[in-house]
Amino acid sequence: MSNQNGVPSLDYIGPQGGISNARYSRVAMILHWSIALFIVFNLSLGYFMEGFAMPFRLIVVGLHISAGLTVLALTLVRVVWRLSHAPPPYPDSMTSWERHAAHYAHFMLYAAMVLMPLTGWAIISSHPRPGSPGAIAEAMRHPMPPMAMTASAKGSPGAGAPPRKFVMKIWYVLPVPVIAPIEAIGEHPGGLAAQQELHEKFVHWHGTGGYILIGLLILHILGALKHQVLDKQPELARMGIGKRVRSPRKERAADHHDR
Repeated sequence: MSNQNGVPSLDYIGPQGGISNARYSRVAMILHWSIALFIVFNLSLGYFMEGFAMPFRLIVVGLHISAGLTVLALTLVRVVWRLSHAPPPYPDSMTSWERHAAHYAHFMLYAAMVLMPLTGWAIISSHPRPGSPGAIAEAMRHPMPPMAMTASAKGSPGAGAPPRKFVMKIWYVLPVPVIAPIEAIGEHPGGLAAQQELHEKFVHWHGTGGYILIGLLILHILGALKHQVLDKQPELARMGIGKRVRSPRKERAADHHDR
């Protein structure tokens, strides 16, 4: 492997060894492992939180939403970083089909890391705006809708008024913004049915996406282990786990320096 000046790089073993000694940048590694932890955390919450009783369920839902939007933000940062900072090259021994499979798997993972939070965000946005005619009509039909709290504080509307929507905050700091066009569908009673139908579709897509994401993560992990264990490549070291394998050129340079 040569650098831009055509000089052989000290970071890679040539075609005989086929081992890439380069790592991702520190920023890329931090983003990778942060996103991975949030995804595992969120998948765990997502498949169990429906069985939790109120009000603990609201706390868990708040954490789920916060982690999901954090994944979305970090993924967008990672995409920008990836476009502006070239990742380390694949090992020379990696076959053509493995390279194509890796590119496709990475694209699918990036797509899932964006679409999963977006569908979740759409779910919480597919409710009528609090205080709107649509919200009043929905409250009359469902006196205790999910994720809602009765307005009972001082200065709240009188008896029979619709429940006030619970204000969810990202990590208990920033109010969760809604996707305005989706929320506006239920502004009036005539749009409630369409909004509810859309809500159910988002729930279905979000749930299905969770299983797809799990499958992609399993393939990603198996692929990394295959290169690490079977192909004897320092695959995990590329993402900061373990020490990098020193190339023969670097070994010779180190020996010469020691002398």
